[in-house]
Amino acid sequence: MRIFLISFAIAIFFCLPSIGRELDIDTFRHSWFFFPVVGLEYMLTFFHEIGHTVTMWLFGYPALPQFDFEHGGGLSRHWGRSWMILVVIWSGALAGAIYLYQHMYYRGIVYLAAGIALHVICVLTRGHDILISFMGQGTEVLIGGFCMLRAFWNTTEKSHGAVERWLNMVFGLYAMLSNSILAAGLMFSDISRAAYALQKGGHLLGDLDKIALATHLPVQGAAAILMLFTLGIFALVVFLGWRHRPDHYATDL
Repeated sequence: MRIFLISFAIAIFFCLPSIGRELDIDTFRHSWFFFPVVGLEYMLTFFHEIGHTVTMWLFGYPALPQFDFEHGGGLSRHWGRSWMILVVIWSGALAGAIYLYQHMYYRGIVYLAAGIALHVICVLTRGHDILISFMGQGTEVLIGGFCMLRAFWNTTEKSHGAVERWLNMVFGLYAMLSNSILAAGLMFSDISRAAYALQKGGHLLGDLDKIALATHLPVQGAAAILMLFTLGIFALVVFLGWRHRPDHYATDL
């Protein structure tokens, strides 16, 4: 438990600029103590845009991720839908179903069929727009959870392995806290909602604003979904990490 608790304290410290931003306090924004936060934010931005880009490709939109040096953060440039991409995806699913049938993995065929049915529904509705918008923040949370699990389950005794373990835990917790702070700010602060709505030099261009418009929810509702998703992944990761921890490290975790 030691690595988790210490990393949690470090992640909270690195989140102080984000907390200050949500509270409209400048105290923590320009201190050199928070220089590592720049690196953490670029890593989150990288995974954020990868999440958008991969989801766009899954729904037939060719896309490329990039950093946005004009307005900050990142963006994913995309082009019109290509049905050829969707044909390739569905053909791959059909090949997978044939493989599962030949090896008598019938339960896998049911799961695959359900996944493809959901995919088709999203392709033909606004569902794909909602998922594309959500999977920026969603990928940040999922990658954070993956890094935490790597830290929980890392059994190497080499020094570089120990460093990697600490870095994974700190980054994973930072990703969880960063998304929780964003969601809480949008849920409870008029200032945060106003600032979020004006990002990218436009109006209502943020991912959660887009989700709110597509679902006819207030942005507080979209933020609540992100908060529940983040807390759910966090709880699942801590449960799995603790339950399946290597016995060799049981006292250290």
